[in-house]
Amino acid sequence: MKFPVLSVLLALGLTACAAIQPERSIGRDLDDTNASLSIKAAMTRAEGYALDGVDVEVTDGLALLTGTVPRDEDRRQAECLAWSALAVRAVENEIAVSNATTLRDGARDAWITQQIRGRLLRDRSVRSVNFNIEAENGRVFLLGIARTRGELERAAQHASLVDGVTEVVALVRVVGEEGAPVARGARQAAACGGEAMPSGDALPSLDAPQDLRSAPVTPID
Repeated sequence: MKFPVLSVLLALGLTACAAIQPERSIGRDLDDTNASLSIKAAMTRAEGYALDGVDVEVTDGLALLTGTVPRDEDRRQAECLAWSALAVRAVENEIAVSNATTLRDGARDAWITQQIRGRLLRDRSVRSVNFNIEAENGRVFLLGIARTRGELERAAQHASLVDGVTEVVALVRVVGEEGAPVARGARQAAACGGEAMPSGDALPSLDAPQDLRSAPVTPID
């Protein structure tokens, strides 16, 4: 049996926070929701840019951008605006640049998300509440916090075994794994063409995710 390629992008860092609050909380979820709404509102107000096809999901301070835009400058502007939310500590820009209209199969994506969520809920080795699942035309993004690397790998394997999934990208922080923090202002300035907006640089930042590509995964059960 052939399984989709598993792309594990580990969002490391935030170790100081992890020592106090190792897993997702109501406060963190509220910050994420407000950040997502703020970014979407900023994109709506961005005159001269085609950002209608951009989707935004913020989990544990990491902003995931997906969808399609017609120009590279639209893609860059979307990432710049994502940094405008103070609660955002890292941005993963997965926006595709294409003039072609890509129709998203929302019903299929919802089904895939439901199937993955069900598998995680049934696995007692995975704390499913710590994971957020985003599906887009067969690509699945896992976001959130894993208690161990083994839990992360197990969650990713569950996702890869669902029918219709072509790739699994895990943007997950593993508790206790340290990464070298990157200054938030510098990351924002790079995304905004050297013009950093006022931000809380004192906040800890997530290091750039590491891209670890493995061979096809082994089924769990």
